[in-house]
Amino acid sequence: MENEDLLKIEKSLFSDTSKYRDIINIPRHISRAHTPMSTEDRAAQFSPFAALTGYHQLLAKVGEKYDHKTYPTAEVRHRIESQLAMIERDQSHPILKVEFFNGKTGFYEEYTGQLEQIDYHAHHLIFDDGIRIIIQNIRKIKRDQQN
Repeated sequence: MENEDLLKIEKSLFSDTSKYRDIINIPRHISRAHTPMSTEDRAAQFSPFAALTGYHQLLAKVGEKYDHKTYPTAEVRHRIESQLAMIERDQSHPILKVEFFNGKTGFYEEYTGQLEQIDYHAHHLIFDDGIRIIIQNIRKIKRDQQN
């Protein structure tokens, strides 16, 4: 959804003042018993909502990274699961060449390293140098033939 669409939706939701016609033009009440609150103090009441500032922009920025991602078909997921099961049965620590989507960069990358562990609980491949690759982001796995 584009920013223009979001702005139209927000405007339609939050710009309707028809419910308040009976009170909208009444002058603001000024207390005779209390001194007016300073602008800074009034603003401080709403500071917890400042955390939401930029939320839509942040979502759009993260979404842009995932524009390059292609989600694997059932066939690809099955092939990767089978390959991982075979590696686990061998109880070896092979050198693997993995093509995967990097959520930090927003692009597919290749990594070659010696597999240390398959952590199904955390859904990661863990390599001997500490690199962790999310299993769901893997597009291809290939065993290095030197191994």
